[in-house]
Amino acid sequence: MNGALRVSVLWTVLGLILSLRLAGLGVYPLMDTSEARYGEMARKMLELNDWITPMFDYGVPFWGKPPLSFWTQALSMHWLGINEFALRLPAWLMHLVSCLLIIHLGRRERSLAVGLLAAIIYSSCTLGLIASGVVLTDPALSLGLLLAYLGFWYGIVHGERSAARLGFIGLGLGLLAKGPLVLVLFALPALAWVAYQQQWRQLWRLPWFSGLLLMSLVAIPWYVLAELKSPGFLDYFLLGEHWKRYVISEWSGDLYGNAHAKPMGTIWLYLLGALFPWSLLLPLLFWRRSAGQGRALQGFLWCWALATPVFFSLAGNILWTYVLPALPAWALLLAEGLTRWRLSRRAFVGGFALILPVLALLLVLEGSLEQRPQNQRDLVLAWQRANVGQPGPLFYLGRRSYSAEFYSAGKVRRIDALSQLPTGSVFYLARRLRDLDSALPAALDCTELAQANASLLLRCQPLPESLSFLATGNPHS
Repeated sequence: MNGALRVSVLWTVLGLILSLRLAGLGVYPLMDTSEARYGEMARKMLELNDWITPMFDYGVPFWGKPPLSFWTQALSMHWLGINEFALRLPAWLMHLVSCLLIIHLGRRERSLAVGLLAAIIYSSCTLGLIASGVVLTDPALSLGLLLAYLGFWYGIVHGERSAARLGFIGLGLGLLAKGPLVLVLFALPALAWVAYQQQWRQLWRLPWFSGLLLMSLVAIPWYVLAELKSPGFLDYFLLGEHWKRYVISEWSGDLYGNAHAKPMGTIWLYLLGALFPWSLLLPLLFWRRSAGQGRALQGFLWCWALATPVFFSLAGNILWTYVLPALPAWALLLAEGLTRWRLSRRAFVGGFALILPVLALLLVLEGSLEQRPQNQRDLVLAWQRANVGQPGPLFYLGRRSYSAEFYSAGKVRRIDALSQLPTGSVFYLARRLRDLDSALPAALDCTELAQANASLLLRCQPLPESLSFLATGNPHS
């Protein structure tokens, strides 16, 4: 197969993967809990018209993450309506830009085929495929770091000051995506490579003044406004989220969820899973390494690829999505390795690249993604239909469902005790099947209306002679 034909095939494979992902963005519900939680915060941002402080709940500010992802998602819903497609589209667009940047670096330093193959690997590995259409903050961080790494490389190696300034803007976007973590994940590989290559003189020639000014103009105004509007944000975000979360494995100060304590070194298993199925080919990277001029780029890619997993090896709380910023480097290394081993043939690349996208398509068509027990979309839709004939609020007892909040436009309510239920009027109650051993009191006359995703929807009305129970919470009243 000649070079032109191979490139056209690679473009076709990449376009097919991206098109399949785009087509599937709106055909399955938001995944609980993370996707639905962030999606609901973006919806609240749009509803409340508050573009400074993301809201964890009405009247409860969210100090856990900066707002860049919420901004993109809220704007997308403003233009396209409040739906899953609009929420996930920003991540797909960020992924598309990331692919173009990867292709640009691969074409400039190696060949167009290497750049395209790297973009295919990035798009078809497990985490890359998921992140290209997910409602999380990680895609924005990854794009910001990708801009920063490329700006650094072009600024140091090619002396391109404009590209270097674009890299500083990438750092500013990273500060708005996840915070100061972006500076650490950038500085570790950059300084390690500079020290190894003895590029100190070129490092000092970067446009530091104008670059840092651009980075500050992008990020600092929001931090100032956020602290002024919600005092205490900086203390919690900088000290709690960026220090205590890292060093304390079961950090109890998390205001918005649970710590994700894992044994040290788990991040490497996450990396293998994130790169699957391409992680099966990682041994290829340790033979026939580049020589001469190509060794500098390969060294930089190795520093970039290893920095994130090395940093999180010592972290007390980790998620598998934390390795996403390292995946472009791994993709470029694998693409170069496959090219050296002459394994970048049409059938081999196409088969490997389409394993997960096709499997994901089959799962969507089969409806498996719609049946996750946590998701409450179908239950909320059943409540909305019943609510037309007999209006009444929907309650969740003892738990909070972010997907129910999103699909009901924030109208569902969470209660901690039956005494909080209304008296003398119809209401609806969502119950998990696993909670049915705990019987409802005889004071309620409840009818099952629907069952969806391991939950029941009940329409309830207090019996006239038992209203005192709901007022007092005493079953003997």
